[in-house]
Amino acid sequence: MTNEDYREVPHTLAMSLTLWVGAVAAGTSAGVFERLPHEAYAALCAFATVFAASVVLVDARVRGWLAARGAAAAWTATLGLSVLLVASGVALPEARESGFAAAPWAPILLFGVPVTVASAIAAARSAWRAGAPRASRGVQAAGD
Repeated sequence: MTNEDYREVPHTLAMSLTLWVGAVAAGTSAGVFERLPHEAYAALCAFATVFAASVVLVDARVRGWLAARGAAAAWTATLGLSVLLVASGVALPEARESGFAAAPWAPILLFGVPVTVASAIAAARSAWRAGAPRASRGVQAAGD
């Protein structure tokens, strides 16, 4: 695929991520996640993470667009992990009182973790692809 094949990917990602974060913010402010049974909330968090990861792994256009931006994906994953760690450290003492379905945990678990995992997968795939040709050329050269 050429770069022309990826024209709609940034717009699609921007629109879907905006709708996703908006739905999570609206659900959090309305207390929807707090009313869910703990098992259903855990399943929703797991689904969000698996869905985000599978988009990066399965969708060829998203995968190709992110492969061209390996460094940006790595920075996004690093920034996401940093924000998650800081927010978790700040919110952890309050989580015992309010639960993990309340703010700020719902946005962290339903949006922050999945986007960070997807970015980390994209960065790892990009790094693997960048290193793979050099390793295979070395093996071929050694075998000649």
